[in-house]
Order: sequence, then C-alpha cells, then structure tokens
Amino acid sequence: MNPVRLKLTQKLFDSGGGFEVTFTTVAVKVQNLAYTKNVVVRYTPDNVHWTNKALAWEAPSFGNYDLFSGTINEQVEQFAIRYAVHGETFWDNNDGQNYDFQGNLTTIGENVALYKATARQGTQAGGGFTVTTSWLEGEVVVNNYGFSKNVGIAISVDGGATWSGVDGNLSGTTTSDGKFIGSGQVWTFKTPELNLNPASDRFIFAVFHRDLASGKEFWDNNFGQNYLISKDDGTTIS
Repeated sequence: MNPVRLKLTQKLFDSGGGFEVTFTTVAVKVQNLAYTKNVVVRYTPDNVHWTNKALAWEAPSFGNYDLFSGTINEQVEQFAIRYAVHGETFWDNNDGQNYDFQGNLTTIGENVALYKATARQGTQAGGGFTVTTSWLEGEVVVNNYGFSKNVGIAISVDGGATWSGVDGNLSGTTTSDGKFIGSGQVWTFKTPELNLNPASDRFIFAVFHRDLASGKEFWDNNFGQNYLISKDDGTTIS
C-alpha cells in the first residue's frame, strides 16, 4: 500500500490589482512511518521545466497519518507528490500519468477522500434511566466520476468485531468550513445515534465511493489501516 496520497488540490484565480493570478493549493496525506518526513509537490508550469515545492506539516498529527499542505503561486500544468521518509522515497503520481486538471479546477486523490470526521455524544432519557449515545458524522469529497454514485462509510463501533455501512448524502460543492471544491462534490454522513458501545473507545471506519454505472469502487481506508477516532465528544480528524 502506497504511504502517500493526494487528498485535495485546487486551481484558484485572483483577479485583484487589474490582472489575473493563478495559484494552486495542495493537501496531502502520508502514513506516519517516522517522525521526520519530507513531502514535496513536483510540478511543471509549462510542461517543460520541473520544480519542487515543499509542503508544510499541519498540526495536529492524526496518529497513524499526517496531513501536509501548501500553495504554489504560479501556473501548474502537471504535478506529482513525493514523500521521503526513513531513507525511502514514495510517489503518488496518479498511476504514472501525473496529475493534471484537464479542464477541472479540483482534483481529489483516487476519486474519494475523507475530508473531516467528528465523534459526538449525547444523552437519551426513558424508563427512569439516562443513557449515553454515540455517533460519528463528517464529510467526504469525491471527483464527480459519474452521475450515479453511492458514497459513505463502513464503520465498526466494537473494535472491528462487526461492521455496518452508512450511506452519505450529497450536500453540494462547498464544505462546512466554506471550501468551494468546484467540479468535485461534498457528501455528508452521520451514523445512527445508538447507545455508547463499551466494547471499544474508538470508531474504526473507511470511506467508499461506488460508481454505479461502471461498477468501480474507490476507497480511502487510511493506507490500509482504516481510520481510528476516539469516541470522546468533539474529537475530529481530517
């Protein structure tokens, strides 16, 4: 399993000052293989010359993976992601084709990515008792691969003993924190509000995107490890 994966990249324009400027934002997830990491976007502005842009680590660390991001302040025609760690170098180069925008201003790595997930807790009263409830909610971003699709999560609340699927709902092209993702789509999900399961103090989950016309499936499962998040109210990963 490749330990580096493009999360989201966007080509943006600023027409202030009487002229238009192109810049590109890039967010990348990497498997946490060692403390010291070097994550770089290698890109070409003209399909001839190539250059490197180092990405910065975004705090906090999410345990078994980290998020890096940065901005390229010029035109980008093609790019790939390079991850150097522990004396090894890994690439996400879109299966050897390099990434390009091809008329789209947004690209999500491997057609699906977890954007954000937050654990929630509440209470329910009945029959003279008050119980603690627990659920997971969040957002998934996908490339608009086809018109007919199914997007959601597979989740376990009991440490992996049992699993269930939760379908998401298309919410549009803007995330809850105001990021417009253009040609991509934002899907929201929320698991049922059930009694807090004491078998595990964490949710385990992975994100899926199924294109119903072609039958193709795309997964973001945190480099084959699945995502882990504490059930403590308000805990968030992205």
